[in-house]
Amino acid sequence: MVRAKVDFTVEPFIEGEIGPHVRAALDAVRALGFEPDIGPFGNSLSGPVEDAAGAAAAAVVAAFNGGATSVAMTATVLPESTEAAQFLDAVRPVLSALGARLVAPVDMSATAVGLVWKGEVLAGVEVEGPKVRPGANRNGLAALVAGVESDLGGKLSGLDRVSKQKAVRMLDDSGAFLIRNAVDDVADAMGVSRVTVYNYLNATRHRT
Repeated sequence: MVRAKVDFTVEPFIEGEIGPHVRAALDAVRALGFEPDIGPFGNSLSGPVEDAAGAAAAAVVAAFNGGATSVAMTATVLPESTEAAQFLDAVRPVLSALGARLVAPVDMSATAVGLVWKGEVLAGVEVEGPKVRPGANRNGLAALVAGVESDLGGKLSGLDRVSKQKAVRMLDDSGAFLIRNAVDDVADAMGVSRVTVYNYLNATRHRT
């Protein structure tokens, strides 16, 4: 099975922020069962060449519909797939159809289910549907954010960096990030990029 990596950059570039045109492209990729790698200047996805090409095409359409002025892409053939990679490629569309997605082991939440291959955790399965509490929607997230702001004595956007990290930890502990698009909404409320919120989450989940 030929596998490919597609690197894509959506313009215009907004430093420190993921614009709606970029977000639209990323959401289109996720809707097809891929979890893109998000970088400071570009993004990427990997998988079987046919599936990767389809996801890349969907990202282009979504980006332009979202206001992008250009999308630059580079596709590279990856080394021959290992059995483990083939396994992940096989389960990805099934999980997507069930409302779940694959995440890297380092990004697994406390409720993620690990996919173990020969004693090694290859990825985590994050469920975006059944495990979300009743009422866990944008209104539910707003209530959780309001509670954190009350505890910390200020709006998320007005907190310093250390307090924002604490706010992310509190929201994570309350299950806020089980809510669909919660990272985007929290990033907007804090006035930081989505990547920054993920960095805070990673630091929180790996604290000793």
